[in-house]
Amino acid sequence: MTFIAASAAVPSPAAAHSTAAFVTRDGTQLKIGKKPFRFAGTNLYWLGLDENVGGVDYPTYFRIRDALDTAKATGMTVVRSHMMASTGHPKTLLPSKEAGYNDEAFRTIDYAVAYAGKIGIRLILPLTDNWAYYHGGHADFTRPYGLPDAAFYTDPRVIADYQAYVEHVMRHVNPLTGKRLVDDPTIMAWELGNELEGMTPEWINTNAATFSAWAPKQLIAAGRRFDIDPDTLVAPDVDIVDVHYYPPTAAKVQADAATIAASGKVYIAGEYASTAASDELLDPLVADRNVTGMLSWSLFGHNDRHGFVPHDDGFTFHYPGDDARMTAACQAQISYARKLGAPIARKPVGTPLVTEIAKRGGLNVVAWRGAANADGYRVERARSSRGPWRAAHTGLLTDNQTPWTDLAAPGDAWYRVVPLNGGRAGQVSEPVYARKKETVFTDPLETLGLASASAGVRLQPGADGTVARPGGAGDAWVSWHWPGTRRVEFEVLTDRRPGVKVQVSADGTSWRTVRSDVDKAGGDRYLVTASTPADHVRVVWSRAALQQATLRAADPAPVTGAPAAFAVETPAPGATDVIGPQSFSWPPSAGAGYYTLTVSRNADLSDPVISATGLPDPVFEPAQDLDPATTWYWSVRATNAAGSTSTPVSTFTTRALPSTPVTLDDYESYASDADLTSAYVRNTGGDPISSTLVPSAGGRAMALDVTAGTSGYAGVSRTFPAPVDLWGQQGIELRLDRSATPAEISIQFVADGVYWEHTIPAGGSDGVVRVPFTAFKQPSWAPSGALDLQKLTQLSIYLGGGTSGRLIVDDVRAYPPGA
Repeated sequence: MTFIAASAAVPSPAAAHSTAAFVTRDGTQLKIGKKPFRFAGTNLYWLGLDENVGGVDYPTYFRIRDALDTAKATGMTVVRSHMMASTGHPKTLLPSKEAGYNDEAFRTIDYAVAYAGKIGIRLILPLTDNWAYYHGGHADFTRPYGLPDAAFYTDPRVIADYQAYVEHVMRHVNPLTGKRLVDDPTIMAWELGNELEGMTPEWINTNAATFSAWAPKQLIAAGRRFDIDPDTLVAPDVDIVDVHYYPPTAAKVQADAATIAASGKVYIAGEYASTAASDELLDPLVADRNVTGMLSWSLFGHNDRHGFVPHDDGFTFHYPGDDARMTAACQAQISYARKLGAPIARKPVGTPLVTEIAKRGGLNVVAWRGAANADGYRVERARSSRGPWRAAHTGLLTDNQTPWTDLAAPGDAWYRVVPLNGGRAGQVSEPVYARKKETVFTDPLETLGLASASAGVRLQPGADGTVARPGGAGDAWVSWHWPGTRRVEFEVLTDRRPGVKVQVSADGTSWRTVRSDVDKAGGDRYLVTASTPADHVRVVWSRAALQQATLRAADPAPVTGAPAAFAVETPAPGATDVIGPQSFSWPPSAGAGYYTLTVSRNADLSDPVISATGLPDPVFEPAQDLDPATTWYWSVRATNAAGSTSTPVSTFTTRALPSTPVTLDDYESYASDADLTSAYVRNTGGDPISSTLVPSAGGRAMALDVTAGTSGYAGVSRTFPAPVDLWGQQGIELRLDRSATPAEISIQFVADGVYWEHTIPAGGSDGVVRVPFTAFKQPSWAPSGALDLQKLTQLSIYLGGGTSGRLIVDDVRAYPPGA
């Protein structure tokens, strides 16, 4: 993507709260003016350079704006971003020492800083990274000299290069604000680096003093990963000490905050696992004045076309939440921000955009780009652009339900999308018309990646989205390859009648100009339209700003009859001993617009237990297993604009529940203590713990001896040589002798890569303890996932409380229902 360097407008939000004053430090507190400043915040590490766009590239202005709007609307007033940690890749600020600086990379940074300031969000910007991720890190400074990573903190040449890089960044003038970055109060703090593990006192003091002198009105932050770097506590020019938590606990946060405050520094949790966000974690921190800021990891906003940006590191969250767990974590963060006094938006921010109306089986499939802070959408339909507008579905749709298929109106229709939050409507999208046999494709020109080719075009932020302008003195052009295109519409911003040419081509190389109509659409906005009966179309212009392109094409697969005949596939007809089933599937039916699945205990499919319609794909995953030991009947109906076709009714029988337990370990098979210790591996992050074989009533048991340390927990884990199938079992039971330990005991297992845990309180009686699987919960630090008891791979036993003692464990089993 190419961005224009000239000064450009930054869109003004509906309720702007500028960052005109610098954040200052008063001992262990931050202030804005005379008022203390404490905050809820989050991490948006990708604001300058993104890895979530099918490769490494600059994020679009929309994505930057949408994510910052989401953070602001949910009460977050500080964002931490690695956008200044940008080295070692061709699109970073410093691709290499030999290549020099790539100031093109400042375009997204400039916009993020300008827009954050416009809406009242402060930024914490790490200047490099301990880790060699896509945006680079401190190894990029040592590599040119053939030095190890540790030389980053000791070699004078490397330190000089790092300082030169930082000076180049700090003194950069943002064309959107007219300010050097060191003069912009939006930037609250510069962090010496993200999670730097090898900092020396000399390195910290030298760089903190140097950077503080270059940025005297901004603050300097420093920290490492999972604990406090003691050298930061005594560094005179370090203002903020940053600690990261995976997982966080209120006790640990408060203890670290007290230690840092006692040294006279400001405390922040620069990262904490968003999966751990809860009232239990955050409420105790509200009243603790030592806790200045909590920044979750990490927020992602809307995709440019539809839905959310996906990112799978286990701690990604979207607003309002993809599932119940994420929704609860979002609400806990909002509650924390509100209790700290931050305003929470009551309506969606921004405006949805209908990006495409495709056809499937002759039915309209509507996709839209979402609006920040929307917790649901209503798609409305009308026969005219003037209405009346009526909801095209029952209930609300989420960002995860677009594209959405209109099951009821295969003919001509107008559509618009209404964003809502708590029932309050935001700005409605522009209406879009689709004819019965027509598809519509909208390119808002946030990126040139949707076009087939372009030349002489630069993108810049405008007052209402992104605009494309000529990048030089000559013509600019953009072309699209969209088979069956028959009409195009271009929105153009200019103060006079635009000089725009619309051209078509059969092969994308030989072009001819076609007649176009120009209509004034209000203010400086013009609408240029043309009939374009060709697969390739392009627009050519020499001035003005192109804001949006809309292409209308013929339905590429018009239906001429009902969907083709097909049959069900999984579960196979007549299958027995079926578990779940985890999914129903069938081969695609040619011409299908959507599918309807019906599952029943009755051969005539009456009283169905599953009746799912509007399915776009030939697969369905039920939320829970069907009743065991039962014969089931099922069928699928394929529907399009011309009719429906159903499969014959098929049957399968589900597996009966187990009646015998499954032994996970009885400790009789180990020949020695060494064998036991080899099987049950100590968690080295916890306190010392040893495992030995001891006599028991039935033979032998495992004794776990803990020596109290500073971690507050100790544990061992056994990984099974092959996944253990516990389907249908009720829970886990184990025989415990707790007479020699005052600790609480946590039982943890991993099933299909997902962690589950239950804690048994301290002080219970000895004997057999049963924990039903329904009592196990996902730990706050662990990624989300479904419980799959067919794939148990690891069992762990932990003792908590930081006390010494002995626990004896025997006869660990999964017990069946009714046992």
